Amino acid sequence: MLSTPNEIERIARMARAILEPIWCRWHLLDSGTVPPIPSLNTCGRSSLFLERALRDGGIDASVCRGVPQDGLELGFFDGASWRAHSWVEAEGRIIDITADQFGAPPVVIVPHPERRYRGGGRDTAAPEAIARRHRLVDEIWPLWLALASAKGRS
Repeated sequence: MLSTPNEIERIARMARAILEPIWCRWHLLDSGTVPPIPSLNTCGRSSLFLERALRDGGIDASVCRGVPQDGLELGFFDGASWRAHSWVEAEGRIIDITADQFGAPPVVIVPHPERRYRGGGRDTAAPEAIARRHRLVDEIWPLWLALASAKGRS
């Protein structure tokens, strides 16, 4: 289903608003401290959540990731180096709700391809960490459903 860029942006901003306080909880669970930029190291889980939110809105979306490895320039280019990162692609756009961890705006929506983003390489996370991402997103998914329902969507 093709949607308007405004709908993609609305969903991305709504997802980020839900996730911002949750990032603090995730950090406390992971390390006991919250970094100055709470989106730091949350891109995998956040992108998985955003992908699900976009799909819930009828938009075909998929998580993309890039992990620099074996000399390959993959992930997000922060102006100095390539950094491991995850984002979502949908309808010819890159949608990133955690780019602020690299000094970019909190929500980035740009046409694909875009020079700062390069997907590829294998997900280097352990299988347990990948399963945990899914579990954490499953745990907070009811928040999305409640908000979507309150806004008149099922």
